[in-house]
Amino acid sequence: MGMLDPQTPHDRERRSATEPHRLLFGNRILDTLPPKEAERLAPALRRVFLQRDQVVVRPGELIAFLHFPIDAFAWSWTESTDTQRPTSVLTVGQRGVVEWNRVLASDHGMTCATIISPGAAWRLPVETFEQSQPTLNSPLRRMLLRFANASLLNCASRLACNAEHNIDQRLARWLLWVSDECGRVEFAITHQQIAEIAAIRRPSVSLALSQFQREGLVRSQHGRLQILERERLEHMVCSCYWFIRNTANNVFANESGA
Repeated sequence: MGMLDPQTPHDRERRSATEPHRLLFGNRILDTLPPKEAERLAPALRRVFLQRDQVVVRPGELIAFLHFPIDAFAWSWTESTDTQRPTSVLTVGQRGVVEWNRVLASDHGMTCATIISPGAAWRLPVETFEQSQPTLNSPLRRMLLRFANASLLNCASRLACNAEHNIDQRLARWLLWVSDECGRVEFAITHQQIAEIAAIRRPSVSLALSQFQREGLVRSQHGRLQILERERLEHMVCSCYWFIRNTANNVFANESGA
């Protein structure tokens, strides 16, 4: 497929022997599309690199593209009316689409979407999306609606988690989620960004990460964080992580392209 070929050596290792021509984009939504639908959309997709702190869409801005992360990680946020501090709405990685509200038929951005951890993504013009997905039962539109529904459930779970569970559990939940969404155990992130996205005070984030590092769970330095002991984090995390993980994975269950 030339420059549109989405496959890396790692991707090719994942290719199913029963589907030798199946496209593997590295984004779960695109990978779950029926093969014929993926082939049809491929010429309109452009692989782009999303820079750290890049603003993909702003509130009130016309949404011209949909971005499907491969290993980039994005944060959708809004400012608090009173404090002007950012309030996390949604985080998106390889199991989603950055412009989540476009899925719900909003032509303009409702929140600000910023890239936290840089990486690759597939860019699809909204015009192509509308023309190729005319009904609610169109394959990609159906997948995106399922993603939007799961995202709303996960937002509710996150709010409950923030109210009920301790900082160590919440931080473990968030680190595991980012790793799942980026598809790797090391990513670019600062303590301040974690504090804003996870709704934890910055000093508390630094104290918790220092303890995690002393215990050999993570390595955090120079704006990068690496998970060293995922299984131990999974043992200490609250049940909310397993709920949001299962909810996210259920988006792709029982789809013909899965």
